[in-house]
Amino acid sequence: MKRAIITVGLGFGDEGKGATVDFLCRRYEADLVVRYSGGSQAGHNVQLPDGRRHTFSQFGAGTLAGVPTCLGPAVVIHPTALAREADHLKELGVADPFSLLAVHPGCLVSTYLHQAVNQLRELARGDERHGSCGHGIGETRSYWLKYGDDAICARDLADRATLRAKLELLRQRLLLDLQDVIGKVPRDVLAEYDFLGLTADAVAGPLLEVGKSLCLRDMPDHSTAVYEGAQGVLLDEWYGFHPYTTWSTVTPHHAFEMAVASGADEVCVLGLTRAYTTRHGAGPFPSQDESLTAAIRDEGNPWNRWQGDLRAGWLDLVLLRYAARACATIDNLGVSCLDHLDGRDARVCLTYDNCTELPIPAGPDLAHQERLTGTLTEAVAVCETTTKDTLLAMLGEIAPVAIVSHGPTYLDRDATPLCFRRRVAPNGEVSQS
Repeated sequence: MKRAIITVGLGFGDEGKGATVDFLCRRYEADLVVRYSGGSQAGHNVQLPDGRRHTFSQFGAGTLAGVPTCLGPAVVIHPTALAREADHLKELGVADPFSLLAVHPGCLVSTYLHQAVNQLRELARGDERHGSCGHGIGETRSYWLKYGDDAICARDLADRATLRAKLELLRQRLLLDLQDVIGKVPRDVLAEYDFLGLTADAVAGPLLEVGKSLCLRDMPDHSTAVYEGAQGVLLDEWYGFHPYTTWSTVTPHHAFEMAVASGADEVCVLGLTRAYTTRHGAGPFPSQDESLTAAIRDEGNPWNRWQGDLRAGWLDLVLLRYAARACATIDNLGVSCLDHLDGRDARVCLTYDNCTELPIPAGPDLAHQERLTGTLTEAVAVCETTTKDTLLAMLGEIAPVAIVSHGPTYLDRDATPLCFRRRVAPNGEVSQS
């Protein structure tokens, strides 16, 4: 019996994916973690009972539990950041992190050039920033959508000539694209990005060095895989609130594709949320509460130049129900950070003053998503006080709550068995069991 546990964040990210994946790997004796979306902008925090702590970016969050990682074909890799992450894992006692990593040969590669253009575009927006992380994920996918096989992928990191040619073509095209933003960025800031003097060989060198450590292959064989999502459904490229979105599909879509292809017999989709709502980066946030933001101190989500501080608000059931519907079916919920409500009068957002539910788009419709952004911008959250037990009961109306965390480590979780309701037929069809 081959099982797949698909985790998906039901917020704007920061829902506790890392700690949950670490817990699931230990509880269900998983033998593989599969990253199925996003890229190096992920920040999945895992803390062990002995105090060791790591923020997982590209390695799977089961690494400290000894579980290997597979980066699926929809993941965008950042090779130099991957090397830095491996170094920190070594400091924590992981002898050879790259031996625990398999990278799909078709993974797109985010380079210094993508990252720099991404940052310049965001700076040029001034007060209208989209909340980008500055890692070049959107720029990388946009280039691939426009130019196809000219885009750099993981297999190119073993071929100097191909990599150099693709980098020079990328540099030339991005120089032309930059004409739209050059005049909107201060000259002293622009001087930090040396596009004219930078050579393809200079960019290629560090990428080729990391490429020597990568094992390029399709998904390894396994019996129980935990699929680790990135970001959250409310940032999804088609379901998120345009333009404050990511250039990735972060619903379980890609995870289902991989689970079916790997021959999974049973699938469980585990939706994740905090006991309150958070948002890192720009965009509307109806239930935001300044006093809660001030009270919540999350060392895994510090201030950064591109997104500012992590904002906090009361649990928003309107957004949570919308995210669950965008995923088609959620089999169970995992609730993190319940202990953060200790000692304070908790509240919950039941509805807005201008609507009770957000409509799911009928198809790919960014205009629809932009109208929803307007609705959220104008919305006033209608909240009421609640207790922890009542809060969990409300969440149980969306899906059975299977995991509740009261602290940062895998020992701080209460759990009931997951519902493996979906069976995958030999023809790939997924049905309720």
